[in-house]
Amino acid sequence: MVERCASFTRVCETFSSSFVWMISLPLPLPGLALTEPEQWNNEWEAVLRRPMMTPEFCFSSMLNDNQQLGLDICLDAYPDLLSGTCAVQRTLTVEALQSFSNRDFENRWMRATPDARRKHLLAALAAVCSKARNLNGARAYCAPEIRLMRLRLSGTVFIDLLRSAMLDDVTYIPSTPRYVSHPKWDEFAALQGARNSDDLERVSLAEMMVLRTKFICYFLHFTLCSFHGLEYPVLMVTKEHKSIERAKDPQAAEHKKREREIFGTEAAKARRAFEIASTRERTAQRVGWCSYMGCAKHEPEDGSVKFTRCEQCFENMQRQVLYCSSKCQQADWKLRHREVCGKSLTFDAVATLPEHPANSNLAVHADLDGGPPWTGSDQQVVAHVYKSTNLASGGG
Repeated sequence: MVERCASFTRVCETFSSSFVWMISLPLPLPGLALTEPEQWNNEWEAVLRRPMMTPEFCFSSMLNDNQQLGLDICLDAYPDLLSGTCAVQRTLTVEALQSFSNRDFENRWMRATPDARRKHLLAALAAVCSKARNLNGARAYCAPEIRLMRLRLSGTVFIDLLRSAMLDDVTYIPSTPRYVSHPKWDEFAALQGARNSDDLERVSLAEMMVLRTKFICYFLHFTLCSFHGLEYPVLMVTKEHKSIERAKDPQAAEHKKREREIFGTEAAKARRAFEIASTRERTAQRVGWCSYMGCAKHEPEDGSVKFTRCEQCFENMQRQVLYCSSKCQQADWKLRHREVCGKSLTFDAVATLPEHPANSNLAVHADLDGGPPWTGSDQQVVAHVYKSTNLASGGG
């Protein structure tokens, strides 16, 4: 009996050690995405081929990190992630509608060679992942959909993925994003959601699923921009307070140890120095976004204008809530901020957002019957474009 217990203990210790190793597995560096995109992508493809890259593992990794960060920080960050993803998905839908109706995107994409498609896919993927560490890590959540070999060989795969991520109605910013469906991820989310979980587990699952959707939407949007020769949009990446930034890498020591074991001491030091430099560059480029859901404004990238912050949230909770104007601040107060201003949050308080009319600055312009660009209500334009491009109302 003693021998059996000892044997069982050794098995548990081995599993625990293996689990810690997986949790601290160094991912390809986001800074490498722009400087050496092919090398960066090859490293990612090697990671994604590992059997352990499952929804269960991704959730365990997310939960492990969030346990180190603490529930308050996670709950503070989640509303911005949720509202930002809803806005990003709407912007993607607008761009996709324009591409289908005005730019003959579907025919042009299908006629493009696999190598030409891959060039735009990789450029978009690298651009998204280079902007933030959590976006780079979110590629692990999208392995079934975003594999360049599959996307480049069949043009219809990308078209179908794009349609599955599009909203039915762009006149409103939705309260929750439209999640891109996949059997394994859907099954895992349903099983995990049915458990009697605490708030940390609930927000970790929600964060992972929202990040998965946000990453796919950014990737699709950036691919459209690359294909049409357009500038990439500014990413809605939160510029956080320094006290939160310092808490953001709870497993830094473990990561450094694993990197030394895998790459060697000198290579690990060089890798770390490169990542620090690229992180500083990314952080310097980040801008603040207006927290009001009906607004899509951000601070100028040259830093010439700084938005006003909610002082009560900042002083009480170290929470960054920014507004471009007193009008937006007053509107957000009535819409949702009154309930959470300067207070600790629960998951139920941040799990859903109110629907809100979309910013008219993002209105769609479509050509009707070959005539000049026509500007009308979003609903009219969407109805026309969906009909003319044979897009089902379900978007998929």
